[in-house]
Amino acid sequence: MKKKILSLLFISFFLFMPFMVVNAYDIEEKNDIDTTLKASSGYYINNYDVKMDVKENHVIDITETIKVIYTVSYKHGIKRFIPYKNSYYRIVDGEEVKTTEKSRIKNISVNNKYTKERENGEYILTIGDANHYVEPNKLYTYVIKYTYDAGDDLIDEYDDLYLNIIGTNWDTFIRNVTFTINMPKEFDKTLINFPNGYYGSNRYDNVKYEINGTTITGYMERNSFGTALGSNQGLTVRIELPEGYYVNERVNHDYTKLFLQIIIAVTGSLIFLSTFLLVKYGIRKKELKIVEFSLPDYTSAEAGYVYYGMTKTNQIVSLIIWLASKGFLKIIEDGKKKFSLKKTEIDPGDKMPNYVLTTYNGLFKKANEYGVVKSTQLQDKFYTSLQSAISQLGKSHKIFNDSHYLLYAFYVFAFFVSVLIYPILSTGFTFRIKYFGELRSMAITLAVISSIISVVYMFFNRKRTEEAEKEYAKVAGFREFLLTVEKDKLETLVEETPTLFYDILPYAYALGVSDKWSKKFESITMSPPDWYLGSSIDTFNVTRFSNNLNSTMSHASAAMVSRPYESYSGSSGGGHFSGGGGFSGGGGGGGGGSSW
Repeated sequence: MKKKILSLLFISFFLFMPFMVVNAYDIEEKNDIDTTLKASSGYYINNYDVKMDVKENHVIDITETIKVIYTVSYKHGIKRFIPYKNSYYRIVDGEEVKTTEKSRIKNISVNNKYTKERENGEYILTIGDANHYVEPNKLYTYVIKYTYDAGDDLIDEYDDLYLNIIGTNWDTFIRNVTFTINMPKEFDKTLINFPNGYYGSNRYDNVKYEINGTTITGYMERNSFGTALGSNQGLTVRIELPEGYYVNERVNHDYTKLFLQIIIAVTGSLIFLSTFLLVKYGIRKKELKIVEFSLPDYTSAEAGYVYYGMTKTNQIVSLIIWLASKGFLKIIEDGKKKFSLKKTEIDPGDKMPNYVLTTYNGLFKKANEYGVVKSTQLQDKFYTSLQSAISQLGKSHKIFNDSHYLLYAFYVFAFFVSVLIYPILSTGFTFRIKYFGELRSMAITLAVISSIISVVYMFFNRKRTEEAEKEYAKVAGFREFLLTVEKDKLETLVEETPTLFYDILPYAYALGVSDKWSKKFESITMSPPDWYLGSSIDTFNVTRFSNNLNSTMSHASAAMVSRPYESYSGSSGGGHFSGGGGFSGGGGGGGGGSSW
């Protein structure tokens, strides 16, 4: 039994030996060429050493010694991407805020043939000879030197060194990582951290370092695969320093205050201009309406359009009663939620407004040989005629001048500008915004006020043309008459015109007062209309007739606006760091590289 256990342990040792963790760091081993390691990118970095000499003015002289082993023969060298436009992450009032700053990269030199270009906020160093291929499994050493001028960090509470020693954009693994950082003067040794790993990681425990005076030296432990960093992993240093640690830094111009001032000026101007334009071009001065009975000279649909200043579906639907009262059709109640329309021998003729003819022809497009169309035949069919009729009705009267539509467009523009400003200022587009609290509060307040008044002023932008206002006064007076006329007056009018109730009914429907108009006739004796055939006819009274007709018109409206079901498919997708802190890739510099 003991022999079997010993045999299993012996076999296990040789099976798992390649994956064992390298706990002891041999300074000589890092220069060995390990041909057992594989890299899908055709190369890997055997050693990456970084030396940083930090100056008092926040300028850093950087020397990178990169020892590369190629696993294929068709490579020429490496590319190194060094960013000069950086996104820094700071903690302001307990929240992480991103801001972009532009550093300066200068004094670039390489111990090999190379070309340099700038693209997308970074320098691209292409190192190697396009006419020469590398030898596989041979160690190539590249020494890159440059000066990184970070400038003023614009933070009032503290200074810091927050730099990516190795960026997270290398496309291969790195076997060994060493670094040396020379600080210009003393610092708090407890406020230093080395986050590493993928972008955003805050792992610290696998970096070993020591501090001698103002010099920090260290290395990264290798993992079970024999590497310090995998592809797209990096190493960052962050040291929190007292405010004033750096002196005479290059000034980074900050436009936060100017931006806030511009926002205040823009939103303030929008509020003033919105109010001025509304007073001058938008506020409606109504004509004095004269309350009197005078049937409008145009159809019920036009009466509704003139009164409301906009087209509505019920205006076109009211034409069914209007056409019936004129003798052009009959309405037949077929039972609950069903009705039919029947043509009469009287034809509307070509002199009718085009929206009336469009409605009439659309209603009877599917009529049978007897000129009858059922409500079910209008469903999913009449909506095209309805839209055409509504469009034609909208052209029957000019309600507003061009200034009305321009003013409306201006309010829409002002609203979206103000709404976009608010979230930017609320979340903080730069960590510097906290230093201008009063300006920020004023800008947010004005943005909110501007967005609110833009919406409110849209509804008050109702100024009509002089002619449209006069027409409105007439229709409004007529509508007021329908609401206020006394019973005695109605009885007199009915004696003079027995069909008065039915003649006015389509107008009452289009003007939204049909229920109140019908209620006034509850105690007035009337004969049923010859154009409506339904269950209320045998024992006729106005209330029952009105209820039945309203139900019929409601179903007519539903049938007229219905359209076939359409299926759509698609797809979605759519304070400060305590004790050093920070995260991998969160600082300046770094970048990455590749082979070519």
